[in-house]
Amino acid sequence: MKRNLTFLIVLLAIGLFIFLGIALGRYSSRMMAAQIPEAACTLTMADIIQSAKGNVYEVDDPNYIEPASYNLVTYSVSEDEIINPVFDSIPSDLKDEQQDTALQKEAWQIFTTLIPSDDRQMVTQYMIFTDGSESTLAAVEQTEDDLTNWIVEVDLADLDNKDALFFTLIHEYAHLLTLNESQVSVDEEVFNDPYNIALLESKAAACPNYFDGSGCSLPNSYINTFHQRFWVDINDEWEKIDSLQYADDLSPYYDGLYNFYLNHQDQFVDDYSTTHPAEDIAESFAYFVFSPKPEENLIKDQKILFFYEYPELIELREQILNNICTSFPE
Repeated sequence: MKRNLTFLIVLLAIGLFIFLGIALGRYSSRMMAAQIPEAACTLTMADIIQSAKGNVYEVDDPNYIEPASYNLVTYSVSEDEIINPVFDSIPSDLKDEQQDTALQKEAWQIFTTLIPSDDRQMVTQYMIFTDGSESTLAAVEQTEDDLTNWIVEVDLADLDNKDALFFTLIHEYAHLLTLNESQVSVDEEVFNDPYNIALLESKAAACPNYFDGSGCSLPNSYINTFHQRFWVDINDEWEKIDSLQYADDLSPYYDGLYNFYLNHQDQFVDDYSTTHPAEDIAESFAYFVFSPKPEENLIKDQKILFFYEYPELIELREQILNNICTSFPE
């Protein structure tokens, strides 16, 4: 009996050793996978971040006119495929872009390569638009028939500027991540009347958490937590400037935003982040993906470190970097 007991203990010890070895191996593999993409992507990451630099509030030409934007074609999304194109009426000089299905599929493939399938289930439509090169590269918006679904929009004119497109797509994906129905309550009234100031004010007053302008955020949502941590002390100052965007002359609005950025440079990863808390979290997320983990402790560094508090976002970052480095090498 004693010999049998000894044998059983030895057998259990061997089994435990094997189990720990497998578990340690899996852990080591995950750690290596986490380290390899960033190590291999250092130059790519730096180039992508550099593409986002610039002063968004200063226009060299005082006579600058916002370019006209045209929607060319809208696809339905079925898993990773785009189907059933619906073509818009457009000027004749844009017909080639409208019919260039190969380039449209290439742009879609970039997005689906960057973002894992499970993380983009809210995307049900894909739109191709253009406003010329180096203006709006990409955007997202809710679908009119179902506000829980979203449209990803890409400008084919900017497809050659891969670094800037990568940054913009991750920024726009951050909106999907932080504003989808699991994060912010859908509000049809606001969606249907987005410029009704009285309506927005009443909705904001009724929201116990952060009201982002489209709906009331949920208590533990990324954006509510982000806003409570980083915006409470500066929100009143920013709102006074933000109200200027409804005037006919937008110069005071843009000047105010830029001065706001200059006064709080240690709090924002770049000047575009000051346009709205939703843009701040999206821009900070893009820097989280493409920047090394900060070692300093400025508020703008804390905003990047914020995302490291969520294991699911660390894993997503690793997947995005791995997908970029393996699919779009330098």
